[in-house]
Amino acid sequence: MVLLIRRDYVVYRLQLSGIGEPAPPDIAAQCLELDSKEETARLFKNDKVLQSRFYNFCNKGFYGIVWHNENNWLSYAWMSLPETNGPPHLPRSLRRLPVYWIFYCRTKEEYQGKGLFKASLRLLASWARERDPNAEVYIDTEPTNVPSRRAIEAVGFASAGIITTWTLTIPKIGSFVICGCWDKKARHPEVRV
Repeated sequence: MVLLIRRDYVVYRLQLSGIGEPAPPDIAAQCLELDSKEETARLFKNDKVLQSRFYNFCNKGFYGIVWHNENNWLSYAWMSLPETNGPPHLPRSLRRLPVYWIFYCRTKEEYQGKGLFKASLRLLASWARERDPNAEVYIDTEPTNVPSRRAIEAVGFASAGIITTWTLTIPKIGSFVICGCWDKKARHPEVRV
């Protein structure tokens, strides 16, 4: 069965005033750039899907980091660069924007709430601003992801509208973002406690 799915994402833009000094997470962990197949294979040895996806991200020129302890990953985050195409979940027209866009972030459930996501956001944003002090840095998340929204705002990002996408899903072939739009003036839904 072919499906056409609508998705909304709340978008945030890093304020020019800066993010302050990157703060370490509340857990003993090391941060590593995901720039080699060897490290990716070692840290994601039990997940061939993530290995493949991350190899693909590296080949596209995206910048990734992973928090780990020993050989176990705890959290990861990726960022597209102005010279690359943007994140694959965005409409093609938005993927062409010459901006930094943080995407595909995840923290293992047992390590959530320990500051890993915020630390990742600060590191990625600081890295982008070191490359270009006036860098435009964006991130998006689903409107219902309240913990992510709170962390994003705490780091120094401000509301930048809503992106709506339409994705076509064809069994045994895959999913494709066929169109979408960014209403930069749309208000974010309220965060409910």
